[in-house]
Amino acid sequence: MRPAAPRPTIKTLSEMTGYSIATVSKALANSPVVTEATRAAIFAAAEQVGYQASLRGRSLRTGKSYQIAVLMPLSVAKSHEWNGVEHAEILAGIAEGLEGTPYRIAVHLVRDTEDSLATVRSIVEGHQADGLIFSGILADDPRVALLLERGFPFVTLGRSRNAPPHAFVDIDSGWAAQAATSRLIDGGHRRIALVNPEPSLAYSLDRIAGYSRALAEAGLPVDPALIADGDLTARHGKAAALALRALPDPATGFVCVNESTALGVLSGLHETGVIIGRDASVIAYDDINASAYFFPPLTTFLYPLETLSRVLAQFMLRLLEGEAPAALTHFVRPELIIRQDDCLHP
Repeated sequence: MRPAAPRPTIKTLSEMTGYSIATVSKALANSPVVTEATRAAIFAAAEQVGYQASLRGRSLRTGKSYQIAVLMPLSVAKSHEWNGVEHAEILAGIAEGLEGTPYRIAVHLVRDTEDSLATVRSIVEGHQADGLIFSGILADDPRVALLLERGFPFVTLGRSRNAPPHAFVDIDSGWAAQAATSRLIDGGHRRIALVNPEPSLAYSLDRIAGYSRALAEAGLPVDPALIADGDLTARHGKAAALALRALPDPATGFVCVNESTALGVLSGLHETGVIIGRDASVIAYDDINASAYFFPPLTTFLYPLETLSRVLAQFMLRLLEGEAPAALTHFVRPELIIRQDDCLHP
């Protein structure tokens, strides 16, 4: 029986890469004094020989947990629709962004804003993680305020409207809502509905602002009855469509918060005998591009959520290396994919 190969050590990596044991040790500890090129070479060698450092030992030496906490709404985890797809892509993107580093994701399920704030406080005070990533940002977000006060590293998917500068990745929801509404106006629609998330969310207010700008530019009034607030489900989309078509002057154009609600809107319109492309037009907004397979296929504002989530991870690593949060902002506009003329054909 052949003896087992000796377990690779830091000395092994030093001999393989030509770097000193001190440099290898610093690279494995993710020290900011090691260049990215050096760190990459050392991690590549470690992966090649199957080197596994003792995370517990490293934590004792550095005082770090090597955990990046990610908050996920419990309602998503329990959803019976496809709400969880978005959060699965967020987690996948963050995990990819952390590859080659000693950091790992720790998912924390939260029920609501109060529970989320308590979880954030517990993570910070209990030193359960070295940084925090979360989405679902409120216009006045108490989590952002707490983390800024404590000086704890965090990156958000979305921006808090009223907070001091902080690290974030965000999509220009206001521009997308304005562009979608303007497209429907150009197609002859005058009764345009906004199927929107809860107004406590920062991007919900951005979407209302963009929608309102488009109407104002066309000389059309904003009718509050045409703004349908709710969750991000197909169920909400269908209920909104049924209510909006039941108005004395029903909606003919629909700007949807995501493809899930757009699917529900299609179902509601079909139930009321409305023909898409003749009596009504629907524009979707999402990251998985499922609307290409809806019948009929829908015009969509598409954004690559998994790619953006990798940026979340990169920003977190840069924060942990000491970079200023205000310098770590990434703001993008989604891509318009046209599949309908989106015109009203009475």
